[in-house]
Amino acid sequence: MKRFTTILLFVVMVLAAVEVILPKLVSDAVAQGLRELTGSKQVTARVDKTPAVLMFDGSFDRVTADVSEFKTEKITFRDVQLNLTNVKVDIQSLLSSRKLVIEQVKDVELTAIIGQEELAAYLNNSVKGIKNAKVAITPEKVQVSSALTLGGIARLDIRLEGRIVSDRENRRITFVTERFWLNNSPVGNIGGSLLTELPLVDLKKMPFNVNVREVVMEENQIIIYTDNKN
Repeated sequence: MKRFTTILLFVVMVLAAVEVILPKLVSDAVAQGLRELTGSKQVTARVDKTPAVLMFDGSFDRVTADVSEFKTEKITFRDVQLNLTNVKVDIQSLLSSRKLVIEQVKDVELTAIIGQEELAAYLNNSVKGIKNAKVAITPEKVQVSSALTLGGIARLDIRLEGRIVSDRENRRITFVTERFWLNNSPVGNIGGSLLTELPLVDLKKMPFNVNVREVVMEENQIIIYTDNKN
């Protein structure tokens, strides 16, 4: 009887240790996998499963993560909040090489923030001739001021006003210019404005199968809400 009690206590202690240690190990591995997927250097993740010992088959109840400087094809998100539920991953790839291979997931919610600095950096790097762009974001509009260099000879001061537009059908987010000035002179006469679209995010090329649900402009930032619901 004493031996049985000793063995039982040992098993209980081992299971208790697994409940504490395994979630931390798996969460660290998921964070490393997300760094590779997102190009970020700073990721924190938490993986939940009850009981934790069932994590060994790669099934998780929930994965939550906070990703800083999430890099996409065109623009960098300042911060991303990720929430996955009922997740199945390749546990061997995760634990042996820290690669996050998602085999199945029920629900995905991804909230991304683009700040003024990230939008300015995108314009400087992606729009030919634009240098030293300055961006101001308010709930009503996005304002951009910059200098446009043409052929390395002519220099024009430009100012744009526009908004961020979501396109669920094509799963993309764009900056639509509604007013455009060159050297303080308004340009364009299509409905009183020059309409130009600058692609910001192509959700089809994101590592998670999400579509845009809502885009909200606030002071100094843009918040993009996405999920995998139809």
